[in-house]
Amino acid sequence: MRHSDKFSKKALLLASILALSAGATLAQTGGAEDDAPATAEAEVRQIAEMTDAEMREQAEAIGAHAVRVSRRMMTMLDESRQDRDIIRVTCLNGRLTEAHATEGSIEARIVLLVDAIDSGNRGQRDHHYTVLVVLDRNVSQHERDGNACIGADAFNTGRTEVQTTRADGSPEDDIANIPDEQALPVPYIAPPASATM
Repeated sequence: MRHSDKFSKKALLLASILALSAGATLAQTGGAEDDAPATAEAEVRQIAEMTDAEMREQAEAIGAHAVRVSRRMMTMLDESRQDRDIIRVTCLNGRLTEAHATEGSIEARIVLLVDAIDSGNRGQRDHHYTVLVVLDRNVSQHERDGNACIGADAFNTGRTEVQTTRADGSPEDDIANIPDEQALPVPYIAPPASATM
């Protein structure tokens, strides 16, 4: 009888924990799923409202961003090679390979976008532009990963501002007028008399 009471208490405790964790999981995923369609729908609406000229301009900006990131990562890789830092070289080499692949995909997708715009196919135009936006996000991620390779993100604090406050009762004097230190008198203490003298 005692054994079954312990078992039922443990089973009840386990069931309660599982129910609470399942409820928390549903609450977390439920909120995320509700927000995702609204954001995606807004992005689709924004893309559909863009003109052909705006889309071409944005596509060129995305391409320029990819080239800029690749060049910067190549510079970081060269500097790491000069420093003979094999860990940074290995890390940056992998990130640079990914950045180059993404840059190539962007260049190919821009060509497809321009062809779709020239042929008047809005569906293909919107599709290729959406892919370009995703690829641009990948380029930004490659840039962050490259900065992490050299530790640049760890020290990037953003814009800083120094504020100086004086505590109440602080002297208002100019510190340039502080007098030199004066020697303190050192007393002379005679050594004790020894028994051998």
